[in-house]
Amino acid sequence: MVELNNELKTVQEVISLIEEGRQLVINGEVKLLEQLPKGNWIGATESYFYLEGQKGCFDESKLFVSDFTNISKSIKIQTYTEENIQHVSSNGFENGFNFLVLPAQSDIQLSFALNSPNYEQLYKNPLLGLIAGTNLEKFSKGEPSKVFNGILGESYSDKGVALHVELEERFVARLEIVNVFEANTTATVEVEQTDFVIEECLIDGKKVNLYDYLQEHNIDISFPLVCDYSGATINTSFQRLEEQSKKVVFYAPLFAGKKYKFAKPLNNYKEQFRTKVEQADIKKETMIYNCNCILNYLYGELEKGDIGFSGPTTFGEIAYHLINQTFTYLLIDEK
Repeated sequence: MVELNNELKTVQEVISLIEEGRQLVINGEVKLLEQLPKGNWIGATESYFYLEGQKGCFDESKLFVSDFTNISKSIKIQTYTEENIQHVSSNGFENGFNFLVLPAQSDIQLSFALNSPNYEQLYKNPLLGLIAGTNLEKFSKGEPSKVFNGILGESYSDKGVALHVELEERFVARLEIVNVFEANTTATVEVEQTDFVIEECLIDGKKVNLYDYLQEHNIDISFPLVCDYSGATINTSFQRLEEQSKKVVFYAPLFAGKKYKFAKPLNNYKEQFRTKVEQADIKKETMIYNCNCILNYLYGELEKGDIGFSGPTTFGEIAYHLINQTFTYLLIDEK
């Protein structure tokens, strides 16, 4: 049995954990993260949290801490640039997992999103993590998010940081997702070039302007496009529609050669999302980490209730690749 240790803490409580040598992933407001001493931790700016048995909250006064100390044999922390991010999996241990944090809307996030399918040894061990965010109002005005390398005492808006965790031989890490969305049977969407920003695309083989198509068919963009990846349904979420240029911006890229479908609308987003998580029958005694998308937090109204878990919201989830609107979690099983 592993100990799930994910909770909100005061700055002083977190400082004490760092000084004890604990191995941590920390999320919170940038001014709080900047107060922390050097140590065995990585961090990312996030201030929206969902809490077990409580209402979710936006909190810039506390830090959310995930503690991996009790299950790790050893760790290493490394900063990554666009030039070496392809080694994020191969730099890990023989048995363990790799936890990656990236700043939102940065060149390194774009590079990861476009190229992670080709990374060396990608599936050797779980690669999970999150895209850092900020206050949504500030984010919409261009305020950058940041990630932190606690060993070096440095923060970045243009680099990534990974915590590589080695597990004892008797343990094995397993990465899973819960996706509430299913593909609608109507309309297949394809793009001719891989990109985050789409103008023209193919709908059922016919070239159209995607912005016009969404408007003409009154499509609700709170629901993502979905695509089948070897049996797994993966979401790509709409970020915004640009009226003047008639372009559609996504939180993750659409890939050329893939066939996308519009997601089936949800009658009750909050209840259907909660039911889907419950149906996953997640064993808390083996879960060591979970995170959820800011869009699920907003559209699922998690500030009004709970889903049985505590975790940070993200501006994109990492489950080997960049995904959206997905509950992501890590399990530690005994071999």
